[in-house]
Amino acid sequence: MSRSFRSLVGAAALVFAVLFTTVALGQYWFLRWLLSHETASDLTEQAEDTRKQIDFKDTWNLQGYRQSTEGSPGIGLVIAHSGTLIDVQGYLRGMVSQVSIPFAFEYDHPARFLSDVGEDWILYVHKLRDGVVVLGARKEVAPEGIDGLFGSNAARFGATVAEALRTPDRAIHEVLNYAIIDENGVLLSALGGIPLKASSPTIPAKPTLTSVHQIDKNMYVALLEPVESNSGREVGLISVFDDVTSDQRLLKESAVFNAIVAVLLWLITVAFSAAYLRRVRPSAISCAQIPFLDESETVEFKSSLRWDYGKQKMNAELERAIAKTVVGFLNSENGGALVIGISDSKEVLGLQADYATFKSVKPDRDGFELTLRQAIISAVGERRCARWVKIRFCSLQGKELCVVTVAPSSEPVFLEEQGGSQLYVRVGNSTRPFGVREALAYARDRWGGLSLPRSHTRRPPSI
Repeated sequence: MSRSFRSLVGAAALVFAVLFTTVALGQYWFLRWLLSHETASDLTEQAEDTRKQIDFKDTWNLQGYRQSTEGSPGIGLVIAHSGTLIDVQGYLRGMVSQVSIPFAFEYDHPARFLSDVGEDWILYVHKLRDGVVVLGARKEVAPEGIDGLFGSNAARFGATVAEALRTPDRAIHEVLNYAIIDENGVLLSALGGIPLKASSPTIPAKPTLTSVHQIDKNMYVALLEPVESNSGREVGLISVFDDVTSDQRLLKESAVFNAIVAVLLWLITVAFSAAYLRRVRPSAISCAQIPFLDESETVEFKSSLRWDYGKQKMNAELERAIAKTVVGFLNSENGGALVIGISDSKEVLGLQADYATFKSVKPDRDGFELTLRQAIISAVGERRCARWVKIRFCSLQGKELCVVTVAPSSEPVFLEEQGGSQLYVRVGNSTRPFGVREALAYARDRWGGLSLPRSHTRRPPSI
């Protein structure tokens, strides 16, 4: 697999991870908005229907509303500004906190009561060991023999609050409304419009959708709709509820699934990048490691930069040999490290002989680095030198050495010679020149292709 292909795969993995994360977040927020929008639309429609049926003008006139909501399967609450309960359907624990009984009564005796919203009720309070059950019917719908009906139905609630809460709605006569209140005044269950008194509600100026909150074991959203008089005075509050437990579960499952996939993609991308970087960045070697290294595909020893130990004089061609090695590492698959100041037989020579050849620069490591870097820049260009070549110094056996670390380049690097541009590649423990055919074949595998420099092109002879 060529390095350019691996780079492309790595970039594609990163782009895909970013795109998937972005799409996953967008999908989550869109799904959340869609579910919320549908819930809000349904609740708004229910609340608007209720408000129209109540049709409050100057006073409460609930007869039409009562007739239209008989047996309503929804979950909701209508409460007057004064705190009087007007209607409860599908009561949820916590809709109303504490309540009080606003009329005089004797246990297990019917009582008449005209509520502050103008409804005439016949009510019956049945004592439990740890609370009460309040039964009631509006005067206009109360059947004959209502007193006996109260007694027989009250007995069905049992003797305790727990027994009362287990009593199904269908066990109670359809004309009767009821409320179950514990000994602390907490409303535990209710059906219909028993005119209990609760605290005055906070009525918003406009319809308001609440945030998701838990009631019992399920998640609910409520829409609060104000009831106003003709003059704009707030006289009551309609609250309609929707069970969004399944929606929230869907959102959670979607978020968890997308998060798991996104994390896996990012882990793969990071792992791929780390593996790639380990390959494209050769490990730095220390002076302590050098005596234990041998020349190889990634390690080369050079006695000097410009001092010829064989001829015992300065030899500028040696700089060319250094540049050739750097080009070979640049073009190789894994880069490499060039150590200057040590012979092929691993004799530590140091850099002092090179220092003595300097005339226009300081005879020290600063001058050495300047000369070496200039030689590499002349061969490969300043951009490539700055990007892929690192130079540092260290000491071994009291002598200075120079270590040139070369990363593999992302493009072919040619060395200009008298016969034209030449592609050098590190092969084994030597740096070899590749001919045109070899260069093309190597480049297809290494970079995915190759554009030859002009010196490799040949024009047909003119006739």
